[in-house]
Amino acid sequence: MSNNLNISDRMQVSDARLMECILKKRYEHAKLQKKDYSHVFRPKTRCELTRLTLLFVGIQFTYAAQTAYVTPILLGIGLSHTFMTMIWAISPTLGFFFAPAVASFSDQIRLGWGRRRPVLLGLGAGLIVGLLILPHGKNIGIFLGDADVGAVNQCSVFRWGTLMTVLGMILVDYNVETCNGVARTYFMDICIKDDHPKVLAVAVMIGGLGGFVGYMLGSVDWSQTNIGDLLGSNEATVFAAVVIVVLIGLTATLSSFREVPLPLLEQDELLRPIRRADFEAAKMQREFCISSVSGGNVPIGFEVAKSSGKIIENDDYERPLGIKLFFTNLIGMPKALRILYFTQFLSHLGYLSYCLYFTDFVGREIFFGDVTAAEDSIEFESYNEGVRFGCMGMAVFILSSSVYSVIFERVIQKFRAKPVYITGLLLNGAGMLATAIIKQKFSIFICCFTMGIKYTTICSLPFLLISEYHTKNSFEMVGGRYVPCTQNRGFGADVSTLSSMLFLAQIITSLAIGSIIDAIGATTIVIYSASLFSCLAAISATRIVFLNL
Repeated sequence: MSNNLNISDRMQVSDARLMECILKKRYEHAKLQKKDYSHVFRPKTRCELTRLTLLFVGIQFTYAAQTAYVTPILLGIGLSHTFMTMIWAISPTLGFFFAPAVASFSDQIRLGWGRRRPVLLGLGAGLIVGLLILPHGKNIGIFLGDADVGAVNQCSVFRWGTLMTVLGMILVDYNVETCNGVARTYFMDICIKDDHPKVLAVAVMIGGLGGFVGYMLGSVDWSQTNIGDLLGSNEATVFAAVVIVVLIGLTATLSSFREVPLPLLEQDELLRPIRRADFEAAKMQREFCISSVSGGNVPIGFEVAKSSGKIIENDDYERPLGIKLFFTNLIGMPKALRILYFTQFLSHLGYLSYCLYFTDFVGREIFFGDVTAAEDSIEFESYNEGVRFGCMGMAVFILSSSVYSVIFERVIQKFRAKPVYITGLLLNGAGMLATAIIKQKFSIFICCFTMGIKYTTICSLPFLLISEYHTKNSFEMVGGRYVPCTQNRGFGADVSTLSSMLFLAQIITSLAIGSIIDAIGATTIVIYSASLFSCLAAISATRIVFLNL
């Protein structure tokens, strides 16, 4: 009897050790394939995660250029705030309806190159085309026959320059946001579950560094340099740099790790991601071995599994969703997802109120400039100085986000996800309110710092929660137990729907804020609204199902 107990003690392998054994078995199996897929089942080094997520440097560079220059570009070609914000609504409207469908389509792609990378390549190409058009829309219009006049009354008649500028903006905005969601899905597909917090943190960190450089580029007066003279303007110089960075980031990410093709995933269960059902079955098998050696009872669940010949089988493997099933699941999504999506929607309302109009706010309300004034006037120069100063503030925003992302995983481990989520949103609400009231140069850095905290939070935690939901195949807990989900939900589709909350928020912001600004005659309202929506998001976050994260 004592000998049996010793054997039993030796076989009491911890859950962590058991997971290592499962990963090792799949790692060795994946290594024997015609193409080596073993990297999917091993931890990644920091350098590997950096290369994998390098596309985010290009994405954040694009955001920096958008934030700093798109609003001045649109106002500079003669659009009113009302009409400009209606233009802003076009691409998010397309994105809200089509981005989740694109992600669902990526779940079904059967190419040997994988599922996510072909989509990322197409989105990246569209993004680069938009970046090349956007800053040169006016010049393209002149080439096509527009009269070379100033900004006044440019919208009174059809102008090619306006059309090309808007087309470039739509291509940039739609592709960069859709790319954002698909890229995150690709990152988590390639990494083991323990690496999910790390890869998302690294993406925010290096993206933040890229955004910091992008905003600093926007704060430089390139018109006084040889490069600016050669390319024609500040906008053209910055967007040229963005194109180069996007090309480098896209190439690095797409060539980092190969994906397991969908046909292989369907044929070989040992190449699939490890789900909760796999782990529970392995634990059951371990308990059976212990019981057999010690003379105990065989677990009932194992007898059922054994009799059906399914000792370790991934019954809950997420097979690709058809479009009809995708929309059915979208309508009947679990309550936990509805709350998470709504919280993300409110968070993005606050973020976009700040992001889309911040440099315009600084130029008008703090530096008392006017973008529609004559180019040689003091008001016009003051506005441009304010835009450059606003770029410095946004550089602080993205740098603080990057720094916070380095310690974000440890912060969650120490304080748990729920307090971290709510505190990050409330802190930003307070910072925005202080800036709207004070309206001094130093207050810009306060609100930008708190926005960095919020940005890391909303770009990491919601995606970790979806990963947690899918790994455990559960969206709620009852009595401390996970309730299994009976829906066949696509991981890529759920991640992309979360990303699409940015599109929905941009639609609302675009249709409402511009008219309010024109009616009030001041852009301070955008800072107040950023504060309000961050606080509302914090209230909504109290209802999120965090499982054990």
